[in-house]
Amino acid sequence: MKVPGSKPRRPVRRNASGLADLEIPVLDNVEPPILDGYVPHEHLATDLVVVIPELWPDAAPDESAFDILTLHWNRDGGHGIPPYRERLGGPIDLEFPFRIPISRDYLVDGRVELFYSIEDHTGTVSPSDVRILHLDTLPPNNNVAAPAPGLPTGLINETYLSTHSTVDIVVPAYNGRRSFDRIYYYVSEGSPPPDSAPDGYVEFPFEDTPLIVPIPGVVFRKFPNGTQYVHIKLEDRSGNRGPRSTQEPVLVDLIPSPIRLKAPVIPSMLDGLISLNDARLGVVVRVEYDNWEVNDFIHLRWGKTLITPHRVSQSSTTIPIPWSVLIASGEGPGSDFAVYHVTRGPEGAPSPPSPGTSFHWNFNTAGDPNPEAPALLNRTYHKARLFGEGSQTENYIDLRDKDKRIYARVELYNSPLTGELLELYLGEFPDTSKPVASYVVNAAADDTGGKLIEFSDIPWAVFEGLASHDKLAVFYTAYNGVNEQLANFSEATLDITPPVTLANVEFPSADNRNYLHCLSEPRIWNYIPLKVLHNAIMKPGDKLVLSWQGYEEFGGTRPIAGTGDVLETILSDEYAGTGYEFRQDNYAEKVQPIKSPDPHSPGSSASVEYTLMRGTRVIGRSRIRYVKIDRRRGSLWCGPGGDGPD
Repeated sequence: MKVPGSKPRRPVRRNASGLADLEIPVLDNVEPPILDGYVPHEHLATDLVVVIPELWPDAAPDESAFDILTLHWNRDGGHGIPPYRERLGGPIDLEFPFRIPISRDYLVDGRVELFYSIEDHTGTVSPSDVRILHLDTLPPNNNVAAPAPGLPTGLINETYLSTHSTVDIVVPAYNGRRSFDRIYYYVSEGSPPPDSAPDGYVEFPFEDTPLIVPIPGVVFRKFPNGTQYVHIKLEDRSGNRGPRSTQEPVLVDLIPSPIRLKAPVIPSMLDGLISLNDARLGVVVRVEYDNWEVNDFIHLRWGKTLITPHRVSQSSTTIPIPWSVLIASGEGPGSDFAVYHVTRGPEGAPSPPSPGTSFHWNFNTAGDPNPEAPALLNRTYHKARLFGEGSQTENYIDLRDKDKRIYARVELYNSPLTGELLELYLGEFPDTSKPVASYVVNAAADDTGGKLIEFSDIPWAVFEGLASHDKLAVFYTAYNGVNEQLANFSEATLDITPPVTLANVEFPSADNRNYLHCLSEPRIWNYIPLKVLHNAIMKPGDKLVLSWQGYEEFGGTRPIAGTGDVLETILSDEYAGTGYEFRQDNYAEKVQPIKSPDPHSPGSSASVEYTLMRGTRVIGRSRIRYVKIDRRRGSLWCGPGGDGPD
């Protein structure tokens, strides 16, 4: 069975007797496998494990039989004490693959023939195939500093590099040279050199190959002109690396190349994390290095993504990181590194890479991912709705709600998590100073996607501070501790300003006693003008609604059926500045019936009042005003269709 996270084992190989080959994990379970048997020196400081991958054929089947398992460790052609020998009674119950540790005492430098054998109860011995191991803990040249390398020139300049793409150093012969030794080369600007990674290496497969190490000329461009130093280190096939050689100086005089690349700076990381808000504001990387030129190109790698090469225009360059790159490795939370190198021209030789800068990101949001990320507005959220227990109307608050509970509610987004915070706002986004209500998700209390939840109650003082509004924005944010998202807006009507008391209607055709009679001009059977005076609160688009009602007597206690009327108009720019005059011109239905059947009545009347509306809100109201209507002419009534002549 494969262990999660383990590397796959190589296929089991068997010899003619059916015995599986020994496996050595430190050689076989690495990429690429080490086929030549040279055990890396770091594995010789502790026990070395060998593995028999499977049970051998014809293993002792029952208690009447036994097998003797022997692990052979023969050094330099001789026979030593086996590191493992065990008599195993049948049936064999070892767990396979069977691991056998070889004590550190056996891991002495030299050549080893390693195999195992099975001797059955009849004395028949079956050996596995032999594996050759090379154990070596001594670096080349007996762990003595290698001889100083010889340089082909004392001056490396553009003329030299125009005819030599490499600077070929020569390494003198050294003791203990073996096939596949490596020579690592280092170039530095100081002496002694810093403890740094090598600039490269050359491997020599044969012991008689000339020890010539070509160093690419570009390596000498990574430091300022002047004296530079070259040294080497030797390493064998077991990974034993010796001390550094003496440094050889060389004078360098080249056209300055990009050097001293500083680590990229990511301003969005000042608080330790790149969030959605940072992505909205714009994530950039600032790079700086010495010897820059306008024709340089910066090749920035952001995590696993190589950004399009950026042409340099100044010594400090800012490179934007698009959202598609920020999200390429998922919403996170995650971390990676930013690193860059520079080329002189888009296809020039690359400089050594800059130091890396780590960055961390988290683009997770409450609920489903925002399909319009990194946008703040998340249209997958439901809209909040406002309620007042006085007005009892969705998204409408008026004076009836003053001493009642006022709250908002909303359906929760998908997959809410405990601790996520919803905060409610009223007003124009983003001009909101603070939330007016909140809700904290509690998954343990059955807060699930689609559940209708209620924000905390909203104090009446909040609405008094907002005053009346036709389209008050109602919205909320959802915050998961890292990223905030904004829900879409709903609109509410806020009608809490007490109406202004407006001037009473005037009756231009009434006499000085406020009578309308047979001689009034214009004649009351043509129309009765009803004047609404201008008020500074009137605005174009406001609506005037005028109510008319007839009564048998003056003062209005006995209304006459059918004489009630409502007249409306929308104020134009002109009338909003001057006031408006209605006309009651429905004489037959609304005026003619206004009379008292009592011949001794002092007169009938009409009441008039009006309301100023702005949308659905009442801005102002007049008081009721009465006007006396008297069409009697002696014992008759004036007017067309009346009880007497005009």
